[in-house]
Amino acid sequence: MSQIHPSSEPFGPLRAIPPLPALLAFQRAAAQLSFRRAARDLALSPSAVSHQIRGLEERFGVRLFARGGRAVKLTPDGERYFEAVSGALAMLEDASRGLLREARGGQGELRISSMPFFTSAVLIPALPSFKRDHPGMTLHIEATHQYADFDRSGVDVAIRYGRERTAGLKLEPLVDVGSLPVCAPQLRRSLRAPPDLAKATLIHVSAQPRAWPAWFSDIGAADVTPAAHLWFDSVPAALEAAEQGLGVALAMNPLIRGRRGFGRTLIAPFDLPAPHMQTLYVVTRTEQAKDRRIVACKRWLTAAVKQASA
Repeated sequence: MSQIHPSSEPFGPLRAIPPLPALLAFQRAAAQLSFRRAARDLALSPSAVSHQIRGLEERFGVRLFARGGRAVKLTPDGERYFEAVSGALAMLEDASRGLLREARGGQGELRISSMPFFTSAVLIPALPSFKRDHPGMTLHIEATHQYADFDRSGVDVAIRYGRERTAGLKLEPLVDVGSLPVCAPQLRRSLRAPPDLAKATLIHVSAQPRAWPAWFSDIGAADVTPAAHLWFDSVPAALEAAEQGLGVALAMNPLIRGRRGFGRTLIAPFDLPAPHMQTLYVVTRTEQAKDRRIVACKRWLTAAVKQASA
């Protein structure tokens, strides 16, 4: 056991339990093996996280982290304490959420964080079936491209690409999607093959600035230079602009097929297979795997995706 000088604070009943901010700082730093990422998660400075952890080490007289340059790793004492603290915090979280659900009555509330296009194309059309099957549950849906902050925002379920994995979260595959160019029917005559996009206006989404370059690269047409560009802050707005004949947008295939008007006011000018597929995941807290609200939501999402992709 690595020793440091312990605090002289006397321990009485419950006095051995450190302050919650220190435990949260330790748990996030241990899960991420990074004071910087823990600081980001907790909206603190790295020095504040380091100070909280140093206070724990002084309190107990042991080293919790082995520090070397920018890298940190848990000591054996730190690993044992991390396991215990994570379990205790998860129990507190689950108990607190249970009380909130009871206070709000019945099935309570469910908070979903979803990308704007997935929200409009998949969630909203499927809401009547959810309300029919779960009349006592209140849904809060946040349509955003930002990664869900499960620690601070109260999100229960998120739908995201699986690019960033975080300790304590469970990622389950929902659907594989690819990019599909779409436009108004009147533009079809001038768009017989991808190189014809050199004569078109490309519609972009600011949160996905590499979407079009990646698509051109995937089909082997990276040298195509479009005539003009048009930018929007969301996929639904970009698709509406494409329907108005303002240019060509990229849509999420096969989910775009569930959008009202697809095939009439919005069409795919090229009959091409998706060059590159990505997986959308349902993201939840690991400790809530058996929560009835979460189980019901995942069942509903699976059915909603099938409906939108048909």
